[in-house]
Amino acid sequence: MNHLSKYNTLCELPKRNAELFPNRVSHKFRTPSGFVQKTCAVFYTELQALACGFRSLGVQKNTHISFFCDNRYEWALTDYALMCCGAVSVPRGSDTTPKEQKFIYTHSDSAFLIMEDLPRLKEFLKEISVAETTPINKIFLIDKTGDFSDIDKTFSEKIVFFETLFSEGNAVLNASPAVFDKMVAETSKQDIAVIIYTSGTSGNPRGVMLTHANFLHNVKNVSQRLEVNIDNPEKAICILPSWHVYERVVEYCATAYAVCLFYSDIKHLQEDLVNENPEIFASVPRLWELFYNKIQTTLDTTSAIKRLIFSFFVFVSQTRLIAFNKVNKHFILYKNKTFLQELFYMIINRLILFFIHPLYLASIPVFKPVRAIFGNKLRASFSGGGSLPPYIDLFFNSIGVTLVNAYGMTETSPGTITRMLGHNTLGAIGVPIGETEIKILNDTHFPVTPGEKGIIFVRGGQVMLGYYKNPEATKEILSPDGWLNTGDVGTFSTNGDIIMTGRAKSTIVLLGGENAEPEPIEEKLKESNLIDHAVVVGQDKKGLTAIIAGNEDKLKHLAKKLKISFEDLMSKGEDIIKHNAILKEYKKEIRKHINKENGFKPSEHIISFVLLKKRFTIGDELTQTLKVKRRHVENKYKHLL
Repeated sequence: MNHLSKYNTLCELPKRNAELFPNRVSHKFRTPSGFVQKTCAVFYTELQALACGFRSLGVQKNTHISFFCDNRYEWALTDYALMCCGAVSVPRGSDTTPKEQKFIYTHSDSAFLIMEDLPRLKEFLKEISVAETTPINKIFLIDKTGDFSDIDKTFSEKIVFFETLFSEGNAVLNASPAVFDKMVAETSKQDIAVIIYTSGTSGNPRGVMLTHANFLHNVKNVSQRLEVNIDNPEKAICILPSWHVYERVVEYCATAYAVCLFYSDIKHLQEDLVNENPEIFASVPRLWELFYNKIQTTLDTTSAIKRLIFSFFVFVSQTRLIAFNKVNKHFILYKNKTFLQELFYMIINRLILFFIHPLYLASIPVFKPVRAIFGNKLRASFSGGGSLPPYIDLFFNSIGVTLVNAYGMTETSPGTITRMLGHNTLGAIGVPIGETEIKILNDTHFPVTPGEKGIIFVRGGQVMLGYYKNPEATKEILSPDGWLNTGDVGTFSTNGDIIMTGRAKSTIVLLGGENAEPEPIEEKLKESNLIDHAVVVGQDKKGLTAIIAGNEDKLKHLAKKLKISFEDLMSKGEDIIKHNAILKEYKKEIRKHINKENGFKPSEHIISFVLLKKRFTIGDELTQTLKVKRRHVENKYKHLL
């Protein structure tokens, strides 16, 4: 039996670690004065003090608390402390716009507010009136810095610093050591642990209510895919927003197996991967694209012969991996082959493996410098929060970086379908995790056949209670018998793998009645090193248009090659680049990637495009997990189309 089956809530995990692995490092992070490590025993001790401090200042069971904070040690400490109080945290990153913070705070009926520091609190207070903050009992600040002289007395009197919380909590524990255990015992697995407001890729965010049982289901079944041994100390790099459901489940899984969590950031990620040598790294497709582009940029600075050698060995390794997967039936197949066909292809692929093996062995040292950018211990890297582009998938898995695709959504806590380290079918999102049912239904609500597209439905212990104060939206997505409509379009192969092909709501219907899925087109466009992001639009139009955010470094290089002043190109008043020579090069790139040879129908070709001068940024065109806000981009740049 899985050791996680016996736990009632997530609150029990830190205590277990403190008892079994008191001296094992649970968290490591960077500070201005250097790195700090916290052991499992210290984490649990500080957690108890913080939880009791919250309770002493009025945080009760089922209290809602808006919690705006970025990745840091105090985030994990606070998250567990609030759960141990039986409170319901309503988290978001501190770089969320004040307007969205206000929406989350007011809609969630929060009675308390947690902010990182005074400057962020001041930004929030500018958006909200004194009357609207009346329900706030206390404002908790993690950092004790800044000038309070310009803060209204109504607010300043409610501010409590974390150092006070720790002091109050320790006093409570000294007076009554059993109070913490009593608090935890009052929490059950059916209690709501968190309300996570979706990142708002379209419209206002919705508050997803997730229970301890939802998370425990995910931790129990997702951690099996990580293949972690609790007796073997390992380390995981944390780079995604901790408030986000994907990252927080990775962190809960790490805690469940006493894995050390190292908090990194974009600025230091490359350095930290090399120096910290993590065994586990969870990220999103956009970061893998950035790694890939960096590798390609480095190659561009080498000699032509070195680039040729590298490309040759990439081809060798990719050929070997494809043949290996076919021999082991880890490939997408929509129609079963006859016995003779299977025998023929089995012999062919085994021959490929045999003859290519010496070249494959020769490729290993060639890729060693590339693998070294991830450290020398990485054994499991996961990509979630969006579709993994096929060329990225094939490249990294071919050169020896095991990259596994994962699928889920906030409403499913999020783990639903993932690939496995030992069954890593390229191009698929994988197979359902344990204790999870999946069905794919076509337009007539019948189960699809292999290769036929339909909507993916999920049922299992990870499915949310519903949307907070939004029964209509809950009813739209969640049936009375527990089936959740993901809104994602997919199919399955005869080998049991599930393949995601797009979003039902993002399907574009052209004027001629043709349907186009924008995601595969956008992913193919991003294979061009000139393109960072692409959003394909065209609802009720004659053809498709692409809104493109170019890669600034490559755009500079192109401008130099064409003898165009990059500064002049970007300084003119328009929002888009109109220089004919530049647009001609981008048009070539679009036609190179979106064509019949690459599997795109005529109706899926791009007939026009606009090239933006600005990059897509988090909080504007991108969510905090780097997913494009499709509807927002369409509306923002509609006047340019």
